[in-house]
Amino acid sequence: MQIHSFRLILPVMSLLVPFTWHRSAQAQEGGIEVFSAETIFMGGTRASTSYTYTGKGSLLRGSDEISDPQNRQLDEHRFVASIDHGFLPDLTASLLVPYVHRTLETNGQGSTGSGLGDVAFLIKYRAWKKDWKRSASHFALIFGMETPTGATSERDNGTLLPPSLQPGSGSWDPFGGILANLSIDRFRFDGVAFFKANSEGAQGFEDGDFLSVEVDGAYRFLHKPYPGPSANAKVGIQFRHQERSKQNDVSLANSGSDEIVVRTGLTWHPVPRLDITSSVDLPLYQNFNGEQLARDIRVFLGFGVRF
Repeated sequence: MQIHSFRLILPVMSLLVPFTWHRSAQAQEGGIEVFSAETIFMGGTRASTSYTYTGKGSLLRGSDEISDPQNRQLDEHRFVASIDHGFLPDLTASLLVPYVHRTLETNGQGSTGSGLGDVAFLIKYRAWKKDWKRSASHFALIFGMETPTGATSERDNGTLLPPSLQPGSGSWDPFGGILANLSIDRFRFDGVAFFKANSEGAQGFEDGDFLSVEVDGAYRFLHKPYPGPSANAKVGIQFRHQERSKQNDVSLANSGSDEIVVRTGLTWHPVPRLDITSSVDLPLYQNFNGEQLARDIRVFLGFGVRF
């Protein structure tokens, strides 16, 4: 009886879920050092794979957590294969191919969408570089596009899943960013400003445009003479802003947000050509328009090989 009732309300859920969750900068966040101002040396290539888990289970109205009578929990598992190639000393191209698995549980009943996500490609141009004794600074620009390669017609028990559970968006979404860093001895500081303009995709749904600004500080606590291992720890803070989403060109009331996220991470290079990295994001401040599921945690694990 419970399963039958759940199937009856699934079409209603399909209308509600887009109002309570949005996607943002997902494909690019699956790469290693995508948002670093450095480029790969000319002719060099890095292949990497990463896993990201994002969990959302808190219902917020504005900045206040409220009780959720549906007891919803949204989990996303994202696997990204990427490749970066240095065509020129100051020019690196990247391709990121994600596989996405999303599950929404409502009062103990689950609905799942999985498949190929939206493939992203980007160009990074290092516009400025300066080196001095045990220090360096870089400034770069990135431009790219998320393509509508992801699955958008996934069904659960014969019912078309809402856009928020589909692996792909069905839209062409251009993005760009400004990247800068400063390394002084064992300390490193990074700054990133990123913007993505989302367009209308499948089911007439359009995610709101997305903006993020992030600053990080890192310390290399392990450093052995070449080719010995090195490792660093970092902590950073990120501001994320999402405009209201639209359904058939009509703005949705329960969409759009401002968030401040704390990010901690570790990076280990057992040998110079291997990159092993991890990070955890926790919300410091969240303010949503209307009622929406909020991100509780994000965990990132990545492994890359340069050759």
